[in-house]
Amino acid sequence: MLNLNNLLSSISRPSYLIIICSTLYIFSLPPFGISFFYYLSFVIFFLNILNSDVFFKKKIFYFFLVTQLVTLSWIIQSFYSGGTGYLFLGIILVSILSLFVAFLHYSATILILSFYKQKLLLIFLLPLGLSIVELLKEFIFGGFPWNPSAIIYYKNIWILKSLPYLGVYGLGLVVHLIIGLMIYFLYYKNKIIPSVLLALSIIFYFFGFIENNNIKKTDETHNILLIQPNLYESLVEFDVLKNLEKYEQLTIEALSKSPKTDLIIWPEGSLPIDLNNRIGLLSRVSSLINEDQKIIVGSSAIEEDQLFNRLYVIDHQGKIIDFYDKQKLVLFGEYIPFIKPLVSKFLNLGMNYTPGHVQKTLNLPKDINAVPMICFESIFNYQSINKEICGSDMVIQISNDSWFGKWYGPHQHLANSLLRSVEFQKPLIRSTPSGITSIVDHSGKIIQTIASNKKGYLYYQHPITKNQSICSSTLNSVMVLLFLIFLLSFLYVRVKK
Repeated sequence: MLNLNNLLSSISRPSYLIIICSTLYIFSLPPFGISFFYYLSFVIFFLNILNSDVFFKKKIFYFFLVTQLVTLSWIIQSFYSGGTGYLFLGIILVSILSLFVAFLHYSATILILSFYKQKLLLIFLLPLGLSIVELLKEFIFGGFPWNPSAIIYYKNIWILKSLPYLGVYGLGLVVHLIIGLMIYFLYYKNKIIPSVLLALSIIFYFFGFIENNNIKKTDETHNILLIQPNLYESLVEFDVLKNLEKYEQLTIEALSKSPKTDLIIWPEGSLPIDLNNRIGLLSRVSSLINEDQKIIVGSSAIEEDQLFNRLYVIDHQGKIIDFYDKQKLVLFGEYIPFIKPLVSKFLNLGMNYTPGHVQKTLNLPKDINAVPMICFESIFNYQSINKEICGSDMVIQISNDSWFGKWYGPHQHLANSLLRSVEFQKPLIRSTPSGITSIVDHSGKIIQTIASNKKGYLYYQHPITKNQSICSSTLNSVMVLLFLIFLLSFLYVRVKK
């Protein structure tokens, strides 16, 4: 039986509470994904606050700060390749980002505790404060919607079935309401129902290991080849031609075994230079393919003194037949708010990118329409990247997770991207230079993958079907619902007075 009250009474010091709850929270996220730990973490944390006659505001802030520092520490790896000075800079920037996100959580919690004094309201509103911060992270400073609470179910193909109906934030709302129910019954000394809820969350966790095979086969396919040469980026040195040779060799090998390929995809930053007007390089890349094939390459573009992170589509003649510029730039990685030009020039970092403003669909062989996304964009609400998402056949994401080394950053990035593709019922074709290159179907099942730190290629025969599927965003509905919950709760408080 669940006996959290005894556990709470044993946590007499705030440091113990922070350590226990933070550890549980961290292990609920990728790459661990022990989903029921998420429930335990916040039930213990919020019950401790509700049961304390005098709660310590600092412990609320420190709890969120510790969780953010640990879960975002993978970002430091991207600076480590530049040496000690860059490593120090990375630590500072990750600390700033963690402090900011922790401040959002702290502010939401304190405001709820200040405005709503009734225990019954607090029991449910405190967990819902987590949903508010998730929504804020979608928009503030360009957005950083990393690891929403729905991420705890990224491995569970059965619960992922709810995403097309609930959305990423809607599923998070359900999770937080369940936490509120558990707190409610524990607070009022009823152990049976929270024990049942926790038991169900554990059962759903283990149930997620049962695979759901539901792959439709068709006679006609769009054949895609993904190349992963296992290259790692450095801030201070790189050899474009040497890297190009590795892509070429692996592509030639892959095409010799899969000559019926329609599309070859190289990842973001596969040619980290301005590819515009590089006739020699374009001709060299195009020599790998025939007239019925296309190749996607991730590179840069300089136009009117502005730098863009670009995806190129190249034909067999070396012509750029289409391109897409990244719209959602990485905070601190590709831009710094307010001071980015000065810092970029001084540090010689890639922090001076200009965001693209054109949403487009790539027209690929065999009449396939794909929505392009570059790296970080895949974790946002898809309709903010491309309003035509529902009319597309797939999402092609080129990414450069090699910056994050062998840490858990690539695992979390894949999990975040997977959630969004399931939400909009689109297959995800994901290419990276060092991992994790993957093919994910519309239900969230990872069909093929190349792990981090591995060299290889994937050949995927995408079935060409025009079946309609659920494709819509619940973002606005969740925001309205949360607003109404807090508004009605506030009116209830005013009436009671």
